[in-house]
Amino acid sequence: MTTSGRVRRLAPLALLLAFLGAAACGPPRVPTLRQGTASYFFTISSEPIPPRAREDIIYKIEVKDKKTGQPIDLGEGRIFANTIEGARTYDGFVKAPAVGTYSAKLNFVTSGQWAVGIQFHSDSTRPLEKTEWMQDVLPERSGIP
Repeated sequence: MTTSGRVRRLAPLALLLAFLGAAACGPPRVPTLRQGTASYFFTISSEPIPPRAREDIIYKIEVKDKKTGQPIDLGEGRIFANTIEGARTYDGFVKAPAVGTYSAKLNFVTSGQWAVGIQFHSDSTRPLEKTEWMQDVLPERSGIP
């Protein structure tokens, strides 16, 4: 095969690699957790990732109606967490600027595995619905920057 034949054969591969490289340079994706209940679909993210003990962890919770896919903008909820040893933390949802989005802050007092949950309802006439997951929390940072 001639050199020009090899170039023509490899050109589509080079184009694909260039496209993939450009796509990888886009904005970084924030890892999210997706949870659901009978009526709601939650997309949960936190900052910082991974969470560390004795730091404020800000959770962002996007809530949508499971049937319609529409954001739930005037709901009420809370996030809570506890360890098997009995340590606990919790916070109520605060309405965020984005439609259907809430924020809450947790401060894990120890590292290890935490059971985390959310309770939420779209209004006070509806029952609270709960979803839960396990969260690994890293040890607190040392005083060295």
